Amino acid sequence: METALSQATGSAPVGRHQELLVLEESLRLARTSARIVSLAGEPWVGKSRLLAELIAAAHDDGWTVASGRAGRLGGPVPFEVFVDALDDQLARIGPDLAGRLGPQEADRLAGVFPALAAGRREPAGPAPADPDAYWLIRAMRTLIGQAAEANGLLLVLDDVHRADPLSLQLLDHLVRHPPQAPVLIALAYRDSPTARHLSSLRTLRAHGAMPSWRHLDVAPLPERDAAALLPPGLDPIRRQLLLRDAAGVPGLLHALRDAGRLPVDPDAASVDFRALSPVAWRTACAAAVLGDPFTPGSVAEVAELPLERVLGGLDDLRSEGLIRPDGHLRRFRFRHPAVSGLVLRATDAGWRYGAQGRALHATAPTVDPAAGPAAAPMPLSAMTDALAGDELTAGLPDGPGAVELASLSRREVQVAVLVSAGFTNQQIAGRMQLSPKTVETYLSRIFKKLGVVSRTQVAHLVGRGGRHL
Repeated sequence: METALSQATGSAPVGRHQELLVLEESLRLARTSARIVSLAGEPWVGKSRLLAELIAAAHDDGWTVASGRAGRLGGPVPFEVFVDALDDQLARIGPDLAGRLGPQEADRLAGVFPALAAGRREPAGPAPADPDAYWLIRAMRTLIGQAAEANGLLLVLDDVHRADPLSLQLLDHLVRHPPQAPVLIALAYRDSPTARHLSSLRTLRAHGAMPSWRHLDVAPLPERDAAALLPPGLDPIRRQLLLRDAAGVPGLLHALRDAGRLPVDPDAASVDFRALSPVAWRTACAAAVLGDPFTPGSVAEVAELPLERVLGGLDDLRSEGLIRPDGHLRRFRFRHPAVSGLVLRATDAGWRYGAQGRALHATAPTVDPAAGPAAAPMPLSAMTDALAGDELTAGLPDGPGAVELASLSRREVQVAVLVSAGFTNQQIAGRMQLSPKTVETYLSRIFKKLGVVSRTQVAHLVGRGGRHL
């Protein structure tokens, strides 16, 4: 069944029929009174795609459309998401708008919107930094109402979980005092800790402050709908791996489908990661090298950053919905292993090579002195090559373990090297972007080929037969 929104764009997002119906109804009802519709969900789940469907339908229905996106978390620009959405629209309206606003409100808003400051005889001052700038917020509400007078205004605000404090205060004011004009405000944000304020605003609906607020939790797609996004004729095993790794998230599935289990297009990933600060990006890269789960201390060592900065980076990654606590106050993991893969493949190869060596050092098991001298560990460079995917089965030196190791595939050698370094199956799975079950399968093959029955024996053979660089 098609909705008016899907007819407007020619193709509806798969599995989003109910969400489109809610957006269509909100747009229709906003003709008579201001309304808000919000969408929340994890990264890449399809919130922006739904907003695009709403924008297309509003254009076809004659609405004035203004859309913007919040930039980097904690950005310094007051009302940033509103300015991004409305400034071009205000420039098209022209100087008549300033006359309709009145001199006082026009003066206040000229310090916020470049379009209103253009052509003024006296340069506008900066927007007030006072978080209680009540009169400025009232002027913003008046402005939104004026922009809606002619055809109605669809105001689309994306990534609002990054919004600055004044933008959030303005949203709070609009909830309590909606414009007396045909306005539909459509919000989208990630379900992350920084969205707490937005979630609390929605509770006002229960107290009658904004009964016309509709909210949608955009969930991952069921497997049947996600499978419809894949091309026909795909190998059945690869198809199942893609569906498993994407976990119903359409954006992840699009990133993975052309490259099997791991994404290979850094540009596609970097577009969505550009909102991260340099520290947060370095933190994410180090965490991806370490694999799930990871600790702040290990991330700091791999990233070569002070722990205090890494803690801030982890906070930013949580705010973006990319990582979550691992059931322990000092451990974290990526929300999906595929996210870790996106980050890892977007890192520079040279940095990644060095980071892998630091990761092995950061996570090396401690040796009990009472247990006596330990066997000489495999050289760090050889372990780093294992993680980098070198063909370790080629060129192994002669030695007691060389023949046995030469019988292993490249992947089996990688697993054997990590086993010898003391990693658990779960840690190996996170580092190599495999499932724990797949690691167990590799380990069974290794035991059979090497004729051993324990991880200790595997480590012994790797120590004797590994290459020394």
